[in-house]
Amino acid sequence: MKFELKSFKLQKTTSHFKKKPILLMFNVSNSNSKNWLRMEQIFYNHHLKYSKTYNTLSKKSLEKSIFKNIVIMMDGSICLVYFDKKADFATDLQKILKISRTMPFLGLKLNNKIYSSAQLKTISSLNYGKTVKVFNNSLKKLLKIPYYRLGK
Repeated sequence: MKFELKSFKLQKTTSHFKKKPILLMFNVSNSNSKNWLRMEQIFYNHHLKYSKTYNTLSKKSLEKSIFKNIVIMMDGSICLVYFDKKADFATDLQKILKISRTMPFLGLKLNNKIYSSAQLKTISSLNYGKTVKVFNNSLKKLLKIPYYRLGK
């Protein structure tokens, strides 16, 4: 068996997409060493772990998977950020998405679906109970709109 760095990184990237339930993707093509050191400190303070992948490897791993729609959004190397085992999943999602201006947010993998930043603007946390309540309340309001119009 021949050990190559590219095959190892490709296997590591695919295992992150398969095994991690929540995965944040950031574009890190325009970050320098000072910015990256500060980002590592922020990740450590929020109990986040990361894996940096290059453009060609991440495209290869995603083209053959169910996440092939995100290949269009990737323009450089990406950073896959995931929660540590001791991290609280109900942390403020909007804070995490706006960690740094040098690292634009690409998407969030949650329950084998990828959500873009526009879709996540209305969600305040990753707590499933809260998001279902918000969704349920919005559906109730939307269903009552035709009855209000008929009454007037």
